[in-house]
Amino acid sequence: MRSEKRTNIILAIILLACFTVFVYWGYQKEGYHVDEMYMYGTANSEYLPFMHMGTQEYSVKDWMKEYGAGENIIDLFRNLSKDFSILKANGWDIKGSEIYAAYARARECSNDMYTTTWMSGQAYKDYIAVSDTNRFNYISVLYNFRGDNHPPLYALLLHTICSFHPGKYSKWYGLSLNIILGILSILLLYRTVEKFLGGKTVGLMAAALYGLSAAAAITASYIRMYALVTLMVTGVAYAHLNLASKNWEWDKKDRRKLVFFTLCAYLSQYYSVIYIFGIALASVVIMLARKKIKSVLRYILTMGITGAVGIVMWPFSLKAVFAGSRGAESIGGFFSLEGTLDRLGTMFYVLVHNCMGIPEWLYLALAAVVTVLIAVLMIKDKQDADRSRIERALMVTVPFVIYFVCVSKMVPYLVDRYIMCIMPWCGTLLLCGVMFSIKRLKLKGKAMAIAMAACLLPMLIFSDSLVVGNGQIYPGGQERDIIAGDTDCVYLLPAGWWNESAEDTLLLSKCRDTAVVREDSIDVLAGTYKADIGSTLLMVVHRELEAGDNVKRFAASLTDPASGTELIEKQRESVRGNTWIYYKVEAAKKESVSSAGQITDTVVAAADR
Repeated sequence: MRSEKRTNIILAIILLACFTVFVYWGYQKEGYHVDEMYMYGTANSEYLPFMHMGTQEYSVKDWMKEYGAGENIIDLFRNLSKDFSILKANGWDIKGSEIYAAYARARECSNDMYTTTWMSGQAYKDYIAVSDTNRFNYISVLYNFRGDNHPPLYALLLHTICSFHPGKYSKWYGLSLNIILGILSILLLYRTVEKFLGGKTVGLMAAALYGLSAAAAITASYIRMYALVTLMVTGVAYAHLNLASKNWEWDKKDRRKLVFFTLCAYLSQYYSVIYIFGIALASVVIMLARKKIKSVLRYILTMGITGAVGIVMWPFSLKAVFAGSRGAESIGGFFSLEGTLDRLGTMFYVLVHNCMGIPEWLYLALAAVVTVLIAVLMIKDKQDADRSRIERALMVTVPFVIYFVCVSKMVPYLVDRYIMCIMPWCGTLLLCGVMFSIKRLKLKGKAMAIAMAACLLPMLIFSDSLVVGNGQIYPGGQERDIIAGDTDCVYLLPAGWWNESAEDTLLLSKCRDTAVVREDSIDVLAGTYKADIGSTLLMVVHRELEAGDNVKRFAASLTDPASGTELIEKQRESVRGNTWIYYKVEAAKKESVSSAGQITDTVVAAADR
């Protein structure tokens, strides 16, 4: 009892330390990857997956009010009754009905991201923050994700948190969710190692090694679904090891754990299926080797039904995986051998650097030495050469390797987020091997403690996030953008460019009026800017464009000197690679106007200042 209490106290201290580190990095986070903005947008915008560069003539939100869920339960039943009447009168021809025609029109308007008009900054705020009319609107979240490359579970959780804070945006809504998921992942990792792999002491070591590492910090700091899938993949490993510990004879409670973690992993990130396949393969081989035929059939049936339930719950996954652009790219990468070694080398560096903070060759050398040492010790000590120990080692190693190799070949970008879910096992596998070898030395008392500390402390120091760093905080990012309340913004993109202003959605949400325009469409804004004298116009010129004479003429063309205003450049600076130019709206000089709407040399000269 005393030993268990001491273990719980140490575990609580480790978790508190991890929580402190996560919060520390949360405060350091100043910017966002564009996908983080999209996560807030798809989770919180009302039937609008991507922010538009202009207003919509007829939106899916309008369609929902007219034919769909409406804004309350009364609207829903009223619309259902109306839809039923329309379809009945139309001979149940759905595609020939006004309902479908209206939906097609709404979809077409929603897909048009390049309409160029002035918009209020509030529209961007409503995209990333839950509006008063969109609280706990899970139908909207599911709609936004129907064509996404990812399943919606994380977005549903994020939307729930944000719904308690309508009209407000904060990085802490996503970070708090990630921190909770991260702490749960560490707890589950401890439980898995403690119960099935190495005992309480090694479990505590594994929890500290992963929880304080850069791997855990970047996972908690990146506001996407990867913290959630890390928890669920760790749960999948726990559920399988739990079945193995019972000689593959399990009850309803064990089955519920297996189904829950498998289903939630699938609904968190599609790549998790690769890990599930790897551990399922290892499990089936082990059961067949033990001649547990009934257990194999039972297991396959359970996993098959779970997979079918997942597809029924989210049928859009089939299109995303097999017909979507990212899915087709991933499948093509899996079967391609071109550049395989380079991709594996790059991803292995990313994995080991974040998880262990040591060179890749050193990690491989240590893993090889530990593997040989374990084999020698197990052969020498026949008492330890039992099948169950080898089986448990295979059940965590095989899916780890399969996932790493497959994902490294399939992912569109060689970055850390795609392998975050297996990062808890990178250091844990090496740690378990080292601790197993030390225990076989049969040291006692202080000698054993010193030996364990001598192995653990270097791992902790080299992998610590404060030493390795955190690549997901983006210093100098959008959180540092201070925008005055009377500031308007024009975001200028290269011709034919995708809407990269999404990266600066938070900036646009802080402005009064905004216009996102591509260089080949700038004329549509000429003479359209209406602002009070003394206001500020911020022009963000994309890094791929030169802020030269073309931009000066564009700025001069925004106001109409005949209306008595003009733009005077006051300041320019480089922000995240883009050029920010601040203009002041001032009264037009009489001599700068030769005729209404004409831009004279005096205005251009003023813009040059």
